[in-house]
Amino acid sequence: MKKLLYIHGFRSSSRSSTILGIKESYSDYEIHAFDVTHHPKPSIKKIEDYVREHDIDILAGTSLGGFYALCARVDIPKIAVNPVIYPEHSLSFLPEIGHVVEYYNPREDGVQTFKCVPEDLEEFKGIEKYITPVTHIIGSSSDELLGDLSEQYRKLVGNRFHVSSQLGHRITPEFISIPNGDFYKVLNSLGK
Repeated sequence: MKKLLYIHGFRSSSRSSTILGIKESYSDYEIHAFDVTHHPKPSIKKIEDYVREHDIDILAGTSLGGFYALCARVDIPKIAVNPVIYPEHSLSFLPEIGHVVEYYNPREDGVQTFKCVPEDLEEFKGIEKYITPVTHIIGSSSDELLGDLSEQYRKLVGNRFHVSSQLGHRITPEFISIPNGDFYKVLNSLGK
């Protein structure tokens, strides 16, 4: 059974409805997930260490988690869903920046609030993406949060960019459904 590690997005957690939906739908995969923060270096290192320690076969992530997946220096297939490409710029437009906000879902450590200040976004500068021939991006041309990043996604992965009509920015149940969901189609293309 292949192991899939799924990384959540900004303000979310490993208990998000996306990850719970994937765990319910993909019983032929061993699904792993854990919490990350808006601090990129420790989050990316945690992902890299976990992939190696647990022999993960596929790494996937959404939004900021998609960015982390793209940056993780691991030589396994990666699927980034609507990844933020330049978080230091994209996240700066969020109304949450500079305010104490609640996470959308319960977190492993029990912490339910956090504050991301503009200075935190400087941590993203200079972090390079680690794109390999088995890196895929699934994106939406109607992403209400990030806008249409199709051209940037194509520059990163070429024909391994997949446009999804099942997405805005948020993951829908149709997107993860088997066998008609766009996530399933890309995951299935990687082989079992």
